[in-house]
Amino acid sequence: MDVTTIIQIYKRPEYLQEQLEAVANQSIKTSKIIVVHNEGNINFKYPDNVQVIYVNPNMKFHLRFAIGLLADTEYISFLDDDTIPQPRWYENCINTIKKHDCLCVTNGRIYVPPDKWAGPGWGNPSNNEVLVDFGGHAWFLRTKNLKYMWFDDIYEYKNGEDIMLSANLQIFGKIPTYVPPHPLNDLTLWGSHPEKARRFGSDKVAHWITQPTHFQERFDLIRKYASKGWKLINSS
Repeated sequence: MDVTTIIQIYKRPEYLQEQLEAVANQSIKTSKIIVVHNEGNINFKYPDNVQVIYVNPNMKFHLRFAIGLLADTEYISFLDDDTIPQPRWYENCINTIKKHDCLCVTNGRIYVPPDKWAGPGWGNPSNNEVLVDFGGHAWFLRTKNLKYMWFDDIYEYKNGEDIMLSANLQIFGKIPTYVPPHPLNDLTLWGSHPEKARRFGSDKVAHWITQPTHFQERFDLIRKYASKGWKLINSS
């Protein structure tokens, strides 16, 4: 089972070494690692098996999923720069995909109208896989299914790539989104280390902290995709 891993970094290069080690320690090995670095170079000596794409100007969040279309592996993994996947995360995702032919995420979202959501995953552990509307921080899917993300336009270039991914996979490919099991008694299955995920994702460069319109943009996008045929779990 071949896996391509794409890691996007921006202003958190201090976590990159730990991320690369976490990918190397997966029970399902990665055959290709690509780092997408928004806004220039960093002083980091990459291993020989890592390909680096420097992006200037900053292309925000969607570009990595376009790059993923060029992968020639059966599966593809995307990791945010605040995410440290635990050793059996890829294994956990593949087992879930074999059951549901789905997109896997580590931090799920179930939309609760009008403007709230529940969050299964590393924030709310479960012994079983959980169907969600969308999710973030880590994504894992069959590479052949990534094309469905691009069957429609981007409606918000600085936000909502995770919403676009899940919505279009469901609308055009009938591919659901699941959070694989995140049991309290086995952190090796988790998509990110829970304490580090909270700490890294809440630092001073976090988009949801630096951009005051972040959440409103996301709720507007949810309604936009729902109007185009996205079937939300809590839809009436």
